Amino acid sequence: MSFERLKRGLQGQGQAKSIIIIFLMCSAFFVMLQNGNQIGVEEMGPDNNYGIDCAKGLAEDIRITLGYRTIKYQTKERLLLYHRPLLNCMSQDSKHLIDVIRDDFLIKPDLNRKMKLNFKESILMETRHQAKDVVDMIFKDKGGFFIEAGAMDCEDSITLPLEYNYGWKGLLVEALPERIEICKKLNRRRSHLINTCLATQDKPHFADFSLGGEVYTPENSSFAVQVAPGFVSDNENNRQKPGSLVLQCFPFYSLLLAMGNPTVNLFVLDIEGFELSVLETIPWHKVDIEVLDVETDLAGVFQKDSSREKIINLMEKNGYERFDHRNDYNEMTKRNQNDLFVRKDIVKKYNVKQLREDSPESKSGGKQKNWMI
Repeated sequence: MSFERLKRGLQGQGQAKSIIIIFLMCSAFFVMLQNGNQIGVEEMGPDNNYGIDCAKGLAEDIRITLGYRTIKYQTKERLLLYHRPLLNCMSQDSKHLIDVIRDDFLIKPDLNRKMKLNFKESILMETRHQAKDVVDMIFKDKGGFFIEAGAMDCEDSITLPLEYNYGWKGLLVEALPERIEICKKLNRRRSHLINTCLATQDKPHFADFSLGGEVYTPENSSFAVQVAPGFVSDNENNRQKPGSLVLQCFPFYSLLLAMGNPTVNLFVLDIEGFELSVLETIPWHKVDIEVLDVETDLAGVFQKDSSREKIINLMEKNGYERFDHRNDYNEMTKRNQNDLFVRKDIVKKYNVKQLREDSPESKSGGKQKNWMI
């Protein structure tokens, strides 16, 4: 059936309950509109927010389901993405937006199943130097609440040893649906999941997300480096777009409100070069974030107006003190990979000091306990 015939058929029906479109690209997609008003075929697409009229409010709140099979992960099952274009019209503290995230997007852990590890080493503090620094330098044997953005498969994760050994709870944020499916099978029993990207604006938006990861050549190196999947680069010198999905991203503050706006003892932000844009969306006077662990070695590579210095300046402006991680040099990028930011009142509360590899505290840590019962 041609697009024109399909369009005429929709116009005669009054409401479109479902539309299927197949795109012959890297993957196969279908699009299904649920509970939606009439939309012309030429209006359908994220580039113009599916033709949604923001002024009509909740009457325009359709859900678009996109399915695809990824070649990279050899997924047998069709994976699903959801676009809710009306949400892009809303501020990050909109009640409707928060309700939708909480009710439709947050995934609770299955308390009836045990966690299923693929690698026993994943829970060891020694395998995650960032987690070890957070324990040794700041929280010792205390538990807490975390948000980890860029959670990958939820096992190759900074926060897993904290959850397993010290009883931390939190929210794991991962953009790729295939990784969320892996996270579900792992079943971290003290963590919620959400399949989204963090917005680089102060409201939801659609964004191109690179499936294979962008590629660039670091300074003082003759070898190209391919990073993990992330936003398609806005820096033309380092843009590859080797296959991408259009994802709907939600602001960090919106996710935090959907979780009840708890104190965040640790926010891990590792999204392949777009960290500054996310940090700039946060209303710092409305949140309680004690410690941030931010990947900074790709700042300025893919987000052209970013730099490590800008991230440090922003965090210092908002009352944080920067600390180095131990054993953090990235051989691929030829830089230290992350920066640890501790709010100044927390520095004072826990007497936080910079640790070096040969310091006595580097071998201490807190008292560990298996919380994954």
